[in-house]
Amino acid sequence: MESASRRQYFLRLVTVFVLYLSAGKLGLSVPFTSGNVSPVWPASGVALASVLLWGYEIWPGVALAAFFVNFLSQIPAISSIGIALGNTSSALLGGYLVRRFISDKPSFERLRDVLGLIAFGAAIAPIVAASVGATTLLLTHIRAWSGFTSTWRIWWLGDAMGVLIVTPLFFTGRALTRSFNRVRMIESFVLLLSLLATCFAIFGGRLGPGMKDDVLAFLAFPFVIWAAIRFRAFGAGIATFVIAAISVWGTAQGNGPFIKHNPLHGAALLQLFIAVTAITGLVLGAVTTEREAAGEASDTKEKLLRALHQAQSSLQEAHAQLELRVRERTAELERAQEGLRALSGQLLTMQDEERRRIARELHDSAGQITVALGMNLTSILAETKNLTPKAGKACREASELVQQLSRELRTISHLLHPPLLDEAGLPPALTWLVDGFAQRSKISVKLDLARDLGRFSPEVETAIFRVIQECLTNILRHSESRAASIRIARDVDEIKVEVRDQGKGMPSGSNGSGGRRRMGVGIQGMRERITQLGGRFDIRSGKNGTTVLASLPVPSATVQSARTTAQEAP
Repeated sequence: MESASRRQYFLRLVTVFVLYLSAGKLGLSVPFTSGNVSPVWPASGVALASVLLWGYEIWPGVALAAFFVNFLSQIPAISSIGIALGNTSSALLGGYLVRRFISDKPSFERLRDVLGLIAFGAAIAPIVAASVGATTLLLTHIRAWSGFTSTWRIWWLGDAMGVLIVTPLFFTGRALTRSFNRVRMIESFVLLLSLLATCFAIFGGRLGPGMKDDVLAFLAFPFVIWAAIRFRAFGAGIATFVIAAISVWGTAQGNGPFIKHNPLHGAALLQLFIAVTAITGLVLGAVTTEREAAGEASDTKEKLLRALHQAQSSLQEAHAQLELRVRERTAELERAQEGLRALSGQLLTMQDEERRRIARELHDSAGQITVALGMNLTSILAETKNLTPKAGKACREASELVQQLSRELRTISHLLHPPLLDEAGLPPALTWLVDGFAQRSKISVKLDLARDLGRFSPEVETAIFRVIQECLTNILRHSESRAASIRIARDVDEIKVEVRDQGKGMPSGSNGSGGRRRMGVGIQGMRERITQLGGRFDIRSGKNGTTVLASLPVPSATVQSARTTAQEAP
């Protein structure tokens, strides 16, 4: 990599040396050059472009070429060294100022770059070369033009012209070739022919009319404007180069509008003409490029805005469709939930009806059979004197078992569907349920009923009874509590049920608040019963026990008398 880098650096030095030497020889070939001071010095543009392209380390190529271009023109070596130092320093200073205050890689397609080139590269940097070069010629007694002041001015303007004409050509050609097509090739050919014809008409002498009026030199300006507008900075640079070459050549041949004055005044007019031409073309080309870029940016912005509006419209349409689908799916889900609620309500109703049927069967059929069996056993026991002691004992034990079976059947029948719930209402049924539960489980249960509880619809009373029955069953099976409390209160439009124990609480996620998957069938049944009637159901469980809360709306009217009549019917 170091070897390749060195080869590349050496090739750059050789390239700079050849270009600078060629441009310098071209500048010194102008016939009215005096003391190696040319009114147009294209080598200064080559030197500044080299520094801007490849950095300050390119200075040896510039210095060596600047020395040889003067040494080969038969001036003393000491003068060549001084001039080489001045020209190299000028190029380095111009490159530093442009890089420092404008851009590391100027394109001269922006107005900022062009103004920086004019100010730093063409106006300030050549002061060093002109000052060092004119002083060197003065000290070595080489007479250039008419004296130090005129030499300095011609040198400074000559280097400035070289910068304005040559430097932009190194940076603007690539952008032009990317957009070049057949139509532009024809247009550029017509432009070049028209410009050549106009320039030869002004400065051609025998090749043209050879106009002598100074103002007629500006007939070439429309072509510079044409080139700048159509071909940007590169077109303006080429047009300026053509105008500068033909005007310098024509003036040196004694043709054109700048020969009717003395040589010094004519050279100054020629330099001002080239400077105005170059500056006008570069500024106009940069402004045109920036306006085109602004137009493209505006078009791009409009396209992006249109695309954004289209995307927003599409997004709104998709959002509307999504909302519609969500509403449809929500409606379907609600219908499914309503179906499930209806099915659950039907299942609960069927369950209650089946319990009522089983209870009736146990009470009417099995109960009657056990009563008959008990009566038969009583008749047998009346004849104990005719029985053996063993048979008498068996009959007594059988009678006791039949009585116990009768009590169990009655209890099971009442638990499945207590007749008191239909006949006497909720308070007597709950009192019977709690007393029986306390006797069987040995768990102390406190029942607190509102005095004005009254009667409710069969559905409400059945739901409350089943909820309390399921809560007591859960307390017995799971809570390990030795005490429980039941409280039923009523206000104007609501009846509230609260069942509390002092057990170990429920496992996390099983209370229906955040883990409904873990709920047991009993809890789901209680929730469904309350929900079906338009009520609310909640379970609160902790270390100090579990509380079941249920609330149901109170019917607007009391139970009708027909209900009582139906209950009294056999």
